[in-house]
Amino acid sequence: MKSSCAFEAEITEESVRSFSRLSGDFNPLHNDPAYAAGTEFGRPISHGALLVGLVSRVLGMHIPGERSLIHSMKVQFPKPLFFPAKVKVEGRLKDFNAERNSGTVAVSVVDAARLWPVCEADVAFGLHQTKGSAEAPAAAAAAPAARTPAAARSGRPRLLVTGGTGGIGAALLSALSPAYDALSLSRRPGPDRETLDVEEPGALEAFLERTSPSGFYGVLHMSSAPVPRGFVSDDLALVRRHLRHSVEVPLLLAQWARRTGSTVRRIVLLGSTYGTRFPKPHLGAYSLGKAALEHLARILTADLAGQGATVNAVLPTVVPVGLNEGMPERAIKSLAGRMPTGRVLESKDIAGVVQFLLSDAAAQVNGACIAVDGGLAD
Repeated sequence: MKSSCAFEAEITEESVRSFSRLSGDFNPLHNDPAYAAGTEFGRPISHGALLVGLVSRVLGMHIPGERSLIHSMKVQFPKPLFFPAKVKVEGRLKDFNAERNSGTVAVSVVDAARLWPVCEADVAFGLHQTKGSAEAPAAAAAAPAARTPAAARSGRPRLLVTGGTGGIGAALLSALSPAYDALSLSRRPGPDRETLDVEEPGALEAFLERTSPSGFYGVLHMSSAPVPRGFVSDDLALVRRHLRHSVEVPLLLAQWARRTGSTVRRIVLLGSTYGTRFPKPHLGAYSLGKAALEHLARILTADLAGQGATVNAVLPTVVPVGLNEGMPERAIKSLAGRMPTGRVLESKDIAGVVQFLLSDAAAQVNGACIAVDGGLAD
């Protein structure tokens, strides 16, 4: 199986018209120059779904090729594509699980003239079998395992995780993997993940409705909205996004954890010292959301007390990974100099506290908001 591919394609006026005829989408933004001239674009733009066809070409003809079967797709359209135009399409195999015959491909479509991305996609795929295929027995053996709950396969306690693809989240999941089987809900497709955007209306609710909390031991909530600089009153839509991650999502997870037959005993929420300890006005929406998360962790203890479940929050300070990856060396040294421990925080420091809160040893730790900051005074 190839690990990468690249090709060019032409998007012409006839391409767009043909797609309109095939799909029945005759939106004037794509087909009527006079209408498009009165929009912010100034001229017709290509259908996004037409570009998705090029994504399908990558999967069907290159990576993995003729045996591919698309399972799910997460697509973004960062910029419009004005036509006629030449685009450059690149595909990259992100991961492949030979046991499950499944994997993920990242695809980008770039306007070759303007050098800007017009379509970006993460695509989860499987390999279908043909009669007489030598690989069929292996695939058939793998299929039941893919349908079997993780705890039944390994005997390890099962966690439901939101997020887990960023720097800190990925490190936490790696640290927890020897002791726990984690099912991660993430925008990015991948093994042991449910491709799901918690900001998409109804997506998380639908998943929780069809998923029983029986067999799950704990919940680790790590998802977060983007963190641009800005005052809290600058962008109310961004504030709502942060409150969705910090308040609504944990509440939905708590409701799910309380359902009849639930075996959930631990809920851990990932916050930040930028919440109530050291709120940052220039990160207003983020600080507000994380502060609300701390209060929610304390309040939820009563909701789950009847089933012996605990709810706690872990509040790390700045870690030079994920959102803070690429911090200047000077900034890292300055931060280390202010830390009483003499070094900056690492992902393993956060993982250790999360592991403790998930353990039996933390049975009487409930409603706590534990700062992991080395004693930093701000």
